[in-house]
Amino acid sequence: MLLNLNKARLSIEPVNRSLNAEIERVATATAEQPRSYLGASIVGYECARRTQYAWWVKADLTARTREIFERGHYHEERVRQHLAAIGFKFAAKEALAFSAVDGALRGHADGILIAGTATYLAYPALWENKALGDKGWRALERDGLKTFPQYAAQVALYQAYLNLSNPALFSAVNADTCEILFFAVPYDAELAQFWSDRAANIIAATRANELLPRAYDDPEDWHCRTCPFVRKCWEKTP
Repeated sequence: MLLNLNKARLSIEPVNRSLNAEIERVATATAEQPRSYLGASIVGYECARRTQYAWWVKADLTARTREIFERGHYHEERVRQHLAAIGFKFAAKEALAFSAVDGALRGHADGILIAGTATYLAYPALWENKALGDKGWRALERDGLKTFPQYAAQVALYQAYLNLSNPALFSAVNADTCEILFFAVPYDAELAQFWSDRAANIIAATRANELLPRAYDDPEDWHCRTCPFVRKCWEKTP
């Protein structure tokens, strides 16, 4: 008698394939449309063209990738609850938004801390939270925000436009282990000015129907391969 040593894979069963296909269909049909303004969270990409695409092109994202983004909202709320439980007070939601360049540049911070028991922070202070996979989280723990310039840009812009010159509190959740990393981010006026000028340039170019240059020369570069707009960007030379 021969034994069948092949292990069953439930992922190939019809029920799994069918339901995931339906989720994918609905996720694609209900995907968020591009915003009418440039969001501070996407200004900091090294590739200005990617920022343009992220602003006005509907991203080609799978349902699974969208779930990764939704994961960030969950962890943000959990960290907020932890901070409130240990004595931090938050500003009202109305205080978290800014608008600049005649409304073409906007942002909405995760939070503003207005009081707390921590003597190592000055108030009011910006609070920004991210959820990362283990590899990215370890890199952030080791090197800080220089590992993620888009996050550094976001923090600097929020601090500048919300008039928060005190060091920000940055928190990051390791989505694989649920560890939480906290560190302070001093306000860097030069960095804020750099990204503010870059945002203004991107807005001006986009309004003029000018597609900005790519930051990379090869579609096989890992930066391009991980970009959700790689097919559109390289389908023809502008």
